[in-house]
Amino acid sequence: MKVLFLALLILIPINVFNYDPFKETRDVPIFESLSARKTGIRFQNTLSEGQGNNILTYEYFYNGGGVAVGDINNDGLDDIYFTGNMVPNKLYLNEGDFKFKDITKEAGVEGRKSWTTGVTMADVNSDGWLDIYVCFSGKGSPDTRRNQLFINQKNGTFTEEAAAYGLDDPSNSIQALFFDYDLDGDLDMYLLNHNTKVINEIEFDQARQDRNPDAGDKLFRNDNGKFVDVSSQAGIMGNSMGFGLGIAVSDISGNGYPDIHISNDYIEPDYLYFNNGDGTFTEKLTDHLQHISYFSMGSDISDVNNDGLPDIYTLDMLPEDNKRQKLLYGPENYEQYALMVMKGFYHQNMRNMLHLNNGNGTFSEIGQLAGISNTDWSWATFFVDVDNDGWKDLFVSNGYYRDYTNRDFLKFKGDYYFNKARDKETADTLFLVTSMSSTPVHNYLFKNNGDLTFTDKSNDWGFSQPNFSNGAAYADLDNDGNIDLVVNNLNAPAGIFRNQLSSDTETAGFLQLDLKGEGQNTFGYGAKISAYTKGKVQFFEQQPTRGFQSSVSHRVHFGIGNNQKVDSLTVVWQSGKTEKIYDIPANQVMIVEEKNASLSNFKNSPDLKPIFTKIQSPVDFKHQEYGYNDFKRQPLLLHMLTTCGPVMAIGDVDNNGLNDVFAGGTKGSPGKLFNQVSVGEFKESKGLDLSEDEGYTDADAVFFDATGDGNLDLYLASGGFHDYISTDENLQDRLYINQGDGKFVKSEDGLPRITSSASRVKPIDFDGDGLVDLFIGSRVIPGQFPKSPKSILLKNTGGGRFVDVIAETIPELEFGGMITDAVWTDLDGDGRPDLIVVGEYMPIRIFLNKEGRKFEEATSRFFDSPINGLWSTIAMADFDGDGDMDFIVGNFGLNSQLKASKQEPLRMTYADFDGNSSIDPILTQYIKGVEYPFASRDELLDQMYGLRSKFTNYESYSEAKLNDIFTKDQLSKASVLTADELRSVYLENKGGSFVVHSLPMQAQFTPIYAISVLDFDQDGKLDFILAGNQNSSRLRIGVMDSNFGQLFKGDGAGGFEFVSQKDSGLNFMGDVKSLQIMNVGNDKMLFIGVNNIGLEAYVLNKPK
Repeated sequence: MKVLFLALLILIPINVFNYDPFKETRDVPIFESLSARKTGIRFQNTLSEGQGNNILTYEYFYNGGGVAVGDINNDGLDDIYFTGNMVPNKLYLNEGDFKFKDITKEAGVEGRKSWTTGVTMADVNSDGWLDIYVCFSGKGSPDTRRNQLFINQKNGTFTEEAAAYGLDDPSNSIQALFFDYDLDGDLDMYLLNHNTKVINEIEFDQARQDRNPDAGDKLFRNDNGKFVDVSSQAGIMGNSMGFGLGIAVSDISGNGYPDIHISNDYIEPDYLYFNNGDGTFTEKLTDHLQHISYFSMGSDISDVNNDGLPDIYTLDMLPEDNKRQKLLYGPENYEQYALMVMKGFYHQNMRNMLHLNNGNGTFSEIGQLAGISNTDWSWATFFVDVDNDGWKDLFVSNGYYRDYTNRDFLKFKGDYYFNKARDKETADTLFLVTSMSSTPVHNYLFKNNGDLTFTDKSNDWGFSQPNFSNGAAYADLDNDGNIDLVVNNLNAPAGIFRNQLSSDTETAGFLQLDLKGEGQNTFGYGAKISAYTKGKVQFFEQQPTRGFQSSVSHRVHFGIGNNQKVDSLTVVWQSGKTEKIYDIPANQVMIVEEKNASLSNFKNSPDLKPIFTKIQSPVDFKHQEYGYNDFKRQPLLLHMLTTCGPVMAIGDVDNNGLNDVFAGGTKGSPGKLFNQVSVGEFKESKGLDLSEDEGYTDADAVFFDATGDGNLDLYLASGGFHDYISTDENLQDRLYINQGDGKFVKSEDGLPRITSSASRVKPIDFDGDGLVDLFIGSRVIPGQFPKSPKSILLKNTGGGRFVDVIAETIPELEFGGMITDAVWTDLDGDGRPDLIVVGEYMPIRIFLNKEGRKFEEATSRFFDSPINGLWSTIAMADFDGDGDMDFIVGNFGLNSQLKASKQEPLRMTYADFDGNSSIDPILTQYIKGVEYPFASRDELLDQMYGLRSKFTNYESYSEAKLNDIFTKDQLSKASVLTADELRSVYLENKGGSFVVHSLPMQAQFTPIYAISVLDFDQDGKLDFILAGNQNSSRLRIGVMDSNFGQLFKGDGAGGFEFVSQKDSGLNFMGDVKSLQIMNVGNDKMLFIGVNNIGLEAYVLNKPK
């Protein structure tokens, strides 16, 4: 095979720079912006605003033009085509060494003088030469919008033949993508369109039902060279609600057929079409993506983490800096949001989204963790390895010519129109347009760190210049092995960026491929390429149409770092043919031809049995929350606090040798006890009557022997927030005494008066008297977040009676913080249980048991410095096998707008600032080194109405700091809490101190609320499962739902490795509040308590 490959190999000469390789420095950025004098490219997409042509008459006025890159004359150099909205399109021939010649006129590709949008290069007529397809939109007549197809005549000229091919469509088009969706060997076409008319909310339902030929997307099937509109029968949605801005194609399902992702602007959700393989598609976005961008713009599908799976990235318009966030972000309406979700418009948030493919049909959205969620008003994006280190980096073009969403301008515009209407005067639209501010923003270039995160290298790599950019593409324009960039700017010259990495450097090697398909798919669209180097893989699917209104080079690029060869290369063509090539030397362009591939040489390895298999839960419990909105009570909460369960307790309450299950309830829907009457068969118990508990919310539950009679009694800790008051009777904890046969009677006098909203109850005999005592951690005072509630230590005095002894036993903990979890364990080896508590805006606190009479805080002894977090749960086990207990501690995670460190912590400053007898919690965070309030102007004024006189507009608040909002006197009387660590961690017990280790990156995807520890893969080493999510966050935070149940395999020495969802078999959906492992016959069963759903179950598979 190797000999045959060498005989067929065709090499294309590579230019090598004469200067020495350099290491990246600030003085020498990777990219150099080349002038028009150097390149000969003088294209500029200039707009002329007028009374009839402006952003107020055409909403996509500033969307800009596109760019297509491809080798139109087959000389081995990529050429460039630009589209202009109000200026002629241009085609530039690449003459080498970054010299380009304008051949637009002689080539005959200038096109109609209409509003041009996207452009793509593809071999439409299958003759081996790239053709050019140009899209049109705007306010003109249908004839001015008919798309144009320039067929390459192979002599430097083109003829316009769109009508002959059936592609002169007059829709309001943004972009076209050519692909072989039915695998018949020729290229079909998807046309991305958009509406140009405003649709009122009352018209949404009807607008989603119609098929709008001007606004709806279209699919054209290639029937022997003639393209036929098959949109309706293929299942493509073509309604008036579509505002398509981005299109990306990939075989997401893995069935060999290309699937389609569509980015929709405004309220219409994005579309994710799965190819059924029979010429039809089914839209299934909500089955696979948990939430999406709101104003979705450009997009890309690429394997960002080198696991061989396609990931999805969409752009939006959330700014990076504080001022623009405060100026452009409007008020939140949680009820309206919930109504839109209920009506089918799904969970949408205004930020970029990176959907990481889990390999089992689910995607974890991690854009904020990755550091690529806030790039302002963004357009084109693509992943490509610009530094040749083997990881795809990320480019984002950016900028909107006027600040159309500036909140002050929107108010000014409304007032202006109202006044003109009142005075019966004609509005001067151009005056309004020019009243808008114009803020250029730099393009973004992110380095892929190889750990699911990216580092913004825009400044260091040559993209610090603010501008307004739209379409963009990548190519190796000078054939030196490095990726160069082309950008279509608005009202400024087009950007040509030369990559200055040296091609012969030992640390920046590459391999490039030119694909030659058989039949009519001449450039191998849809081919899947996997490049293997030293056990690592890079995966790429050939599809040049990427980003926004643009198409990239057809040459496939792999950076391979310091490797001198690619060990093997696998190419799977859409025909099903596969070729595997071995030992490919680095730093070359190689032609790979489909004719050398075969149909049956390679087979996929069989799927291994996962560790868990989901089963129908044998415990039929449904959890149902009542309607509430905690933000109505305290507008500045980060997330609602009412959601507590379902919690679970496991134990044999009827003494039949089989464990039973209690599942906690909510207000209006009490919990239930399920007896295991035979192995694996559970029935609802009649021995526990909670009908009088309808006003309670179960925050935790535990079986323990309260009376010392050998029977398991039930303790229910009461929680809740929304409509409870601090002295509410329904915050009283409850104790149910087991009569010995699984029948329970409520204890009327066993507990003292308790009015705290609890989080956890932890039983232990802390004083060594043989009776089980209880620690109850309290979460919050309803309506008074974040004041510390009273926690409780109940001493068992015998006979099922308890007294609170926390004031004399652990006084520091009585009002010691908003506690979320606790564990008892002997830390100092004296034989007595010590207490570790965790909570929100507090350190992990340790209290040593002193002879069962008092506890001494020893936090400073075990930690070099306090680690203040938004801690949510803790679990213990000897993970490193050294004989002492180590701990996994769940935290808020890194996948949100909130960032914290020792140097730049989150700070929660609270007091009754406005004197209305309610707590005002003001969260501040650092943005670019300066501490600002997290709340928007609208959010702040909802909490403190009196500040409206101080911050009369958005500009006045946009740069306000805490001392601009409150006086020195007010701040001096306020309390302050901090959080400087948001990662979930592993605490390694060193016998008297803890070493803090961050858990793997996957553990940081969401807040963690439940942990289960066991040797799940049965290799003799302890593993653990993390579960959580937070779907009741405020809208600016958005739903946090990227954890589908994460299994981490332990190595027995304190190291942990994430097990993929496919291999673990876990697929938790929703907010998981509890996990319990129990033996059911010879099986181990994992029960999952999912908020507002109930109990689900998985069985642990036995190893082969």
